[in-house]
Amino acid sequence: MKKIIFFLLVVLFALSIPALFKFSKNKVSDYSHLAARNLEGKEYLSKIKIHTLDFKKAELSSLNTISWQGIFSQIGLKRKNDFLSGQNFTISLKNLELKIISLLKGKCMLNADGLTIAPSIKSESDRVINANAPQTLENGKLNITFEFNFFQPQTTRTQIKNLYEEIAEILRTGKTVIPINFSGISYFSISKKTVKAMITTFHDGEGYYHLVVNKEFFKSIAWLMADNLTDAEATLLSVNPIRLPKLLNIMNDAKRESERYRDVKGIPEDAYRHVLWSYLLTMEYGPEFAEAITDAHEEGDNTNTEAEHRMDYNNNTIGREYADRQYKRNEILGHLLRDNRVIREAK
Repeated sequence: MKKIIFFLLVVLFALSIPALFKFSKNKVSDYSHLAARNLEGKEYLSKIKIHTLDFKKAELSSLNTISWQGIFSQIGLKRKNDFLSGQNFTISLKNLELKIISLLKGKCMLNADGLTIAPSIKSESDRVINANAPQTLENGKLNITFEFNFFQPQTTRTQIKNLYEEIAEILRTGKTVIPINFSGISYFSISKKTVKAMITTFHDGEGYYHLVVNKEFFKSIAWLMADNLTDAEATLLSVNPIRLPKLLNIMNDAKRESERYRDVKGIPEDAYRHVLWSYLLTMEYGPEFAEAITDAHEEGDNTNTEAEHRMDYNNNTIGREYADRQYKRNEILGHLLRDNRVIREAK
């Protein structure tokens, strides 16, 4: 008798699975729309504001997988002192899939494809803000593995916040501690020219996953550069794709500004270029990153003499010092001409 009852219960459970699955599939769409409405108009941890968020379809595609199609969102970045601060973006996704790999371990996987990100330009001021930003990112594919503790709600909320912060971090700095695989095509505006680069990710062995630009990209933009890029510079720039357009524009800016004084007696063009370049880099990114960039330029340059390298290292250091003293840009040349530490000629 017990065996018969057990058999009937098994049959009843098996017959109920399709009904439960269908009920759950209907609820996924309802809950997803409700969650999207709750997210709109709010500002989150990293000062990211979601203006709009919608999708065409949401469903429970299997017992452990939820999928969304046709996602569209408009966001704004409000955080200060970031390269992308003050900008609005339009984000769209063809497909987004959340899969629970292990419920007991809380291990999940997020897959996305057809990712497109583009700055939203509504006015001329927006166009100026976005002038140095990546113009678009297309054909993006994304895979993220993360963990949630489903059985401890307070821990889960903290984990969600941390995940959100790390995703925002990769938008700001191009790196994150979350295991991530990504590929996509990005279009940059450099010296008012649009150029294409392949963006991928790599793990540095120290816990960080970086967005990277293929190094071959730099060969394709050589004709846009004000100065030749060394291999060391290309390597450093390749792991800083978020900063890339601004970095290259700073280099060209310092080159053009110094060339204005090429035939002016008493103004050392090369010294001014290095001091100004180092100053602008430091004002934008801080002294450590500015030193890394300028040192990479010197380390990979085999055309300069030892005396020329010493001169450039010295003047780059002075440029960082001027930034630390918060000198105005239009004051740099005057300070340089009065500063007897500046090396004006390689000897």
